[in-house]
Amino acid sequence: MEKLCVIKIRSSMKKSKRIQETMDALGLGKMYSCVVVDKSPSYMGMLKEVESVLTYGEIDKDTFKQLLKKRSEQSNKNRYEWKDDDLNAFADEFFDGRKKLSDTGIKRTFRLHPPKKGFERGGKKMPYSMKGAFGYRGGKINDLLKRMI
Repeated sequence: MEKLCVIKIRSSMKKSKRIQETMDALGLGKMYSCVVVDKSPSYMGMLKEVESVLTYGEIDKDTFKQLLKKRSEQSNKNRYEWKDDDLNAFADEFFDGRKKLSDTGIKRTFRLHPPKKGFERGGKKMPYSMKGAFGYRGGKINDLLKRMI
């Protein structure tokens, strides 16, 4: 099953209560936090509703492995140490839909840095389709994630 990476890039303060509740439901509380979700109609509807606050796209396995290795945390805020064999096996099972992050005790939300060399030329206030930062960006999310890890 295809997975989407969702990154919060703008504040949801002074936004409608509906947008704030949707962000809470996605698990995106702080700036530059990231979650990986299934590409299902219910998540797509949620993402369309809060598109002005976040960016999202399809994540590939290599970027997901890098995200797990460098940014995964346990519930007690300790880093989760991965062995290469375990990491590859878990990533394969996760993308097949047989395992979840909660099965290993990893938090659902990943904390990231702001991107190196900043966002695109249009900044955070313009959609990605107009050379900005927020909204759907497809496979280009992997480039942004690598700059934020």
